Amino acid sequence: MTHAEVSTLVRERLQKTIPTPSPRADVIRELPEPARFNLVHIITGMRRCGKTFYLFQLMRRLLDSGVERNRMLYFDFSDDRLKPLAHGTMQDVIDEYWRQVPDARSGGCYLFLDEVQEVDEWQGVCQRIAEQEQVTLVITGSSSKVSSAEIATQFRGRSHVHEMWPLSFREYCMFHSIPLPAPGQDSFSPKEATRYEAAFDAYLTWGGFPGIQRQVEGDRIEILQGYVRDVVARDVAERSGREDISLTMQLALFAIRNTACELSANELATRLRSIGYKAYWDKVRNLLELLRDAYLIHYLPEYTTMLKPDTTATPKVYAEDPGLAYAVSRANQQDQGKRLETLVYLELRRRLAGARTDTVSSLTVPGTGEKKVDFLLGDALGIDPYELVQVTYDMPAEKTRKREVGSLEAGMRFAKLDTGTIVTLRERAEIETPAGAITVVPAWQWCLG
Repeated sequence: MTHAEVSTLVRERLQKTIPTPSPRADVIRELPEPARFNLVHIITGMRRCGKTFYLFQLMRRLLDSGVERNRMLYFDFSDDRLKPLAHGTMQDVIDEYWRQVPDARSGGCYLFLDEVQEVDEWQGVCQRIAEQEQVTLVITGSSSKVSSAEIATQFRGRSHVHEMWPLSFREYCMFHSIPLPAPGQDSFSPKEATRYEAAFDAYLTWGGFPGIQRQVEGDRIEILQGYVRDVVARDVAERSGREDISLTMQLALFAIRNTACELSANELATRLRSIGYKAYWDKVRNLLELLRDAYLIHYLPEYTTMLKPDTTATPKVYAEDPGLAYAVSRANQQDQGKRLETLVYLELRRRLAGARTDTVSSLTVPGTGEKKVDFLLGDALGIDPYELVQVTYDMPAEKTRKREVGSLEAGMRFAKLDTGTIVTLRERAEIETPAGAITVVPAWQWCLG
């Protein structure tokens, strides 16, 4: 790009009105004032989960606190007018901003740089600017190049990575102007309950990607399917090679359709070879890892306190969003219970941001004949007590109730807890057991709690 073209784009960005987005929960707990050696705040997450509008939320808050508009630059490096991107484009953009607003360099400024993975040299430029200039630097990326593992090798401890997710149910309600419960509210009128139940049913089906919320049903399905294709073609293929796109797409579809199920790379490789793919265990495992790095899927580890985990345990896989699972599943696939479990897993991940690795795990209770609890929360070396969460779509059958309650009761004894929780779609109850009290709570109420 010519200097005149860069100058025009920077000027355009400085003159644009900052949108007022629907509120999102903060993933950056405290944004520092501009200074040298500030940490680079990096917001990662799957494409279209809302990272750009979260930057606008931060900018609106700064405006409201009295920061001048020209002390903030938002710039999107996925802008098609930048193509092809030449080496040095990011530095050219920042230098041009400082030429147009000299006080922003001398007095300090906030730089919000979006989709930085489009620029090859983004790591070096961002690190150098953070160390040498009086700035607060917040960047976003939607690629395996901007994953936690990749960043750890590039920034030498000078960055803070924040994961962002699609809308939580609480954020979904705010997005759709549904009033939230008062703080501490634990009882609801029939009118309130049915309103939240209807909203939750829609959320369980369509999920939390902001861009599909106001689309018609058929468009929602096509857009969500497009999100999956974009991740495979734009985020994974750049690391694995375009010759693997077809195989990777089959892996992505299988993993998302089987959300909340155990996923064995070896069994999956065998299945794919049977239908003609050149899929071997190591290739399948590597491609699944890239899908994880691009935030399309997640693994849930089995609880253990061993330094070397049991490598024979098959982990569960979860989709990034229940709406993705609905959109790519076959029409004859009944998966409400699996999508409910996925939704609970994602909510737990949001709530436990900032905790140590594997704070959320599944539990197979030792010595009980394979009794399982969906989620054990806690840290073996931490000060917080454990918590057990079981998920089931409903429990009308006595056999189902006995299985779910019995497994949770066994987990409570193992973890030395006198309480446990079962999350269901609608049911609410208190169950007394010899091990302690079990609370059965509707999923919508648990999500809003």
